[in-house]
Amino acid sequence: MVSKPTITEVENAFFPAREIRDPNRFAGRKTYVEEAYYALLSEGTNIAVIGNRGIGKSSLARQLMNIAAGKNELLDKLSIATDKPLDFLPIYLACGKETSSHTELLEKLLTIKECLLDWSYDIPRALRSLEKYQPKFSVGIAALGGEKATESTFESTQPQHDVETVFTNVVAAIAEEKLAKNGILIVVDEFDQIKDKSGFASFLKALATNVPQVKFCIVGVAHDMQELIKEHGSADRLFAGGIINLPPMASEELAMIIRDAERSINWVIEFGDNATEKLVRLSQGHPYMVHLIGKYAFRHAFKTGCKDISNVDIETTLKSIAESGTDPILENRYKKAVASSGQREVVLKCLAEVQAGNLEIHTSDAYKKSIDQGVDNPSQFVGHLVTDDFGAEITKIRERYYRFSDSLFMAYVLARPSIVDQTVR
Repeated sequence: MVSKPTITEVENAFFPAREIRDPNRFAGRKTYVEEAYYALLSEGTNIAVIGNRGIGKSSLARQLMNIAAGKNELLDKLSIATDKPLDFLPIYLACGKETSSHTELLEKLLTIKECLLDWSYDIPRALRSLEKYQPKFSVGIAALGGEKATESTFESTQPQHDVETVFTNVVAAIAEEKLAKNGILIVVDEFDQIKDKSGFASFLKALATNVPQVKFCIVGVAHDMQELIKEHGSADRLFAGGIINLPPMASEELAMIIRDAERSINWVIEFGDNATEKLVRLSQGHPYMVHLIGKYAFRHAFKTGCKDISNVDIETTLKSIAESGTDPILENRYKKAVASSGQREVVLKCLAEVQAGNLEIHTSDAYKKSIDQGVDNPSQFVGHLVTDDFGAEITKIRERYYRFSDSLFMAYVLARPSIVDQTVR
């Protein structure tokens, strides 16, 4: 007899709050995993994982770090041919909105314990390079051979050496120690959060010449690469063969996420075929939406003793997610776009329905659907939705053609129950 799963097991069957780190829980994406693996093998190639929000970029980057460290479980699972395991020193940093420039990014990589700082303590040449950057920041050591401090401190004094030079010297010193045969892989997640990216492409070009043992993997959106290439003519060559452009996940891959979650709790709770199809359709290729809705559907089923999740259960879950503001960012954006207008909400949902499965919205299709649902002047509400007052959630591409600014928000619009009751529209 299969034992009932614990609350902890049910709560961790889906992962909307973090990227997938376990290769056994990583679903699909064989083509893109293979491309990333070849980019790791290719000397001089930096990597960029780009795509829309909620599409699985960070999860792929985490798997890339596993592969770089010689863990081939995912490659074996996907039947991707390999040579001997790779041996990189993988470093990970999520930028966050507070990162203002590429020089601040380099400072964080140098001074955060989990990044390069700990390695620098044990390598005299690297440590001396850090000391030369004082008193801009102190690495917490009074002198060479001193004890480690618990954290870095920052001061406003003019540094003796610029941070690019210090960073280059530190990674060169670490690489020369041959701690990892293949070099250093630095993964910079949320690269799009850096406010001013100017100078980064030129720095990468110089680093590739001076310390070829270092690879960068930047995780962001397509616009990031456009900025880098525009800034430096050689940037495209630095990423040749290393740009992984993640599209929406295929339906069968999204279904694999659901099956893996069921397996993790020994199939004590399962999605019916219709519920699986509905969840996959609502997610519009975004694994984040599968994890978000799946997690709360499992929680509801566990609390009520339900073993088979149906379409009705999915609807109940969606209502609960909206009412509780489970994803406050998406929910607040939705409410700003609708602003208590039933007709604007109809137009917003019709725009999402028309774009679903396509990259563009033709207004004639969206207008017809809106008019059929009682909207008097849909073009007026489309005009609202392109403005900042309503979140600028759609963008005009050319005459009569629009696109959602964020495909994850588009999926949320499709999935979320209406705010305004049908009877008052």
